[in-house]
Amino acid sequence: MEILVVCSGNICRSPYAAGYLRFRLQSLGENGHGVDSAGTLGIMGSPPSPETLQVAQESGFELKEHRSKGVTFEGVDEADVILVMEDLHRSELAQRYPEDQDKIHLLSEFHPAIKEPSRAPDIFDPIGLPLEEYRRCFSLVRDAVDGYLTSGYLQRD
Repeated sequence: MEILVVCSGNICRSPYAAGYLRFRLQSLGENGHGVDSAGTLGIMGSPPSPETLQVAQESGFELKEHRSKGVTFEGVDEADVILVMEDLHRSELAQRYPEDQDKIHLLSEFHPAIKEPSRAPDIFDPIGLPLEEYRRCFSLVRDAVDGYLTSGYLQRD
């Protein structure tokens, strides 16, 4: 399965979510899945924010090699599932790639505290906020990724 994780700039939420997802898949012995990330703003070549790098390291994985990139037709087309951080991302991708809208999901739909996926909230953007807000944001991301992994969705074709 190919998984694409999308946020706005591809320097905080989506690289963290993709890195954590790769880390968890590897720890589970699930090595046959591809995980990538991109941003709707099309920022190219920027490293993750220093806070993102720090929280990733605190979480047991590295993002030093990550560089931001924009969402592309190829990335969307190749993905089996697209996990987005905000409803705005879902709407934008569905408008740009209507043939692929059924594979776009708000990541928070998989958070264990969400009982009604259709009412799942956005995962807020921590850019420019204090480190504690990054930790709070990434805690939501971690729980949602873990929920995704236990949802059975990964085994769907």
